[in-house]
Amino acid sequence: MMTSQARVVSGAERVTLVVLIAAAAVLRILAFFRYRFDSDEPQHLHIAWAWTAGLLPYRDVFDNHAPLLNMITAPILRLVGERPDVLLFMRVPMLVLFAIVVVATYLLGARLYSQRVGIWSAVLLTLFPVFFLKSIEYRTDNLWNALWMIALIAMTGGALTSPRLFIVGLILGAALATSLKTTLLLFTLAIAGATTYAMCVRPRSARRALQLAAAALVGVAIVPAGIVAYFYARGGWPSLHYCVIEFNRMVVASRSPLAVWVPRVLWIPALMIVLRVAWRYRGNRSTDAARWRFFFAVACGVFVVTLCAIWILISPRDLLPIFPLLAIFAVGAIERHSARPLLAYAVIGAILCGAIVYYAEGLRNGTLEDITMMRQLLGLTRPGEPVIDLKGETVFRRRPFYYIFEYITRNAMRRGLIQDTIPEDVVNARCHVAQADGEFFPPRGREFLAANFLDMGRLRAAGQWIKDDGSFSIAIPGTYVIVEKEGEAAGALDGTPYRGARPLAPGAHTFVQSGRKERLSCLWAPAFQRGYSPFHLRDRDF
Repeated sequence: MMTSQARVVSGAERVTLVVLIAAAAVLRILAFFRYRFDSDEPQHLHIAWAWTAGLLPYRDVFDNHAPLLNMITAPILRLVGERPDVLLFMRVPMLVLFAIVVVATYLLGARLYSQRVGIWSAVLLTLFPVFFLKSIEYRTDNLWNALWMIALIAMTGGALTSPRLFIVGLILGAALATSLKTTLLLFTLAIAGATTYAMCVRPRSARRALQLAAAALVGVAIVPAGIVAYFYARGGWPSLHYCVIEFNRMVVASRSPLAVWVPRVLWIPALMIVLRVAWRYRGNRSTDAARWRFFFAVACGVFVVTLCAIWILISPRDLLPIFPLLAIFAVGAIERHSARPLLAYAVIGAILCGAIVYYAEGLRNGTLEDITMMRQLLGLTRPGEPVIDLKGETVFRRRPFYYIFEYITRNAMRRGLIQDTIPEDVVNARCHVAQADGEFFPPRGREFLAANFLDMGRLRAAGQWIKDDGSFSIAIPGTYVIVEKEGEAAGALDGTPYRGARPLAPGAHTFVQSGRKERLSCLWAPAFQRGYSPFHLRDRDF
């Protein structure tokens, strides 16, 4: 499918390629170890941990993403084990997915234009800031994007036959089991395919088109159907349906009806504009490469307008599937219209390198706080002890509250669609450890945690500061100690001599201190026995 005249590769071009590839490699190595962890990374990893712990996601542990990434990376997590830097290890599989996307971009660029276009498309794609940074993170989007690109390579690798499109559908079905955003891609492929078939293919056979579409749809259904059957057999289908479908639909409640429906009303005229432009530029599509270029150009337009009209929460990572295509088209345009393409590539590459450094906050080490928290988690808790956090940041411990406190949950709580039962759930689960305070905790739960937990550093442990009159209260039953700055205090607890850790029931208690008066706290005993104290915060264990 090579249609463009390949230019002679000069020494300057080789040098430029080597410099940009080396710059991309150095930046990726630095970013891999230093780029901050996105909150989605531990959220996904918490679900992978649930598989290793014998739990059934959705039923036992909340998640609002499709399950394939967590299912296939759970064995890797089992091998890595519980360690503070676990997220760095789980970023390693993302490098494989990154390589798949880059290689697929090269192959697709070579098929649509030339080998030269394929090379430069792949190189510039690696430096595009959104793709560069998101492809480092442990997240579903990377598997989703890799499967999409594999599907495109399979689709463009020869004549469109039913077996080929069945395989393409099978791959896209795996993408659907990874992210529901695949529904937008399926719609995009359908519209782009119908448009290309109507405008660029002669003669047309409706029966043949339906046969090909049917083969693809059968392939698409297999992986999702297998996952549904698995969860249904284990009694988890209602939970899977609620978390992945019904819960995500609540995002509509976070927007005004005007904000939701105006883009959807505008979707039809926007789509008509895309199709009108396609009709105008249908031109001479006598070769396979020309028809595929037309197909992918239409697909880019359809996907963007559909995403903007239908999807409620839009972020740059939602555009990952079209970045490789945009890179190919951009390089194709430079090759065709620029008198000095090498200079254009060098300038663009330099700008993109600077943008990566800027958006990565100068590549300062942003991973230390999370690694410190995980180190404290493994020191402060033991397997089986629950921890209340925001989205699963503590990864290896079960959360007493079912929902995670992300955007949809917080808005649903404000509208009364989900109740804040953090106090009751923490007490019922005998949860004595909490993540550090944060604004994303709902008001009622946040107030309860602030009143009944003491800072240990990046985490909190159950307990209270003892008032000047010796009074304090216990909300979560358990074993507690009375501590001062130098260690355990001396005195009388609830009228009897204090001789060390003691089980305390919920309610009011008093402690009368012996000797000099020091500031005192009542602290969950295991935290103190494991080396933690509110008098010696461990904010900087790194």
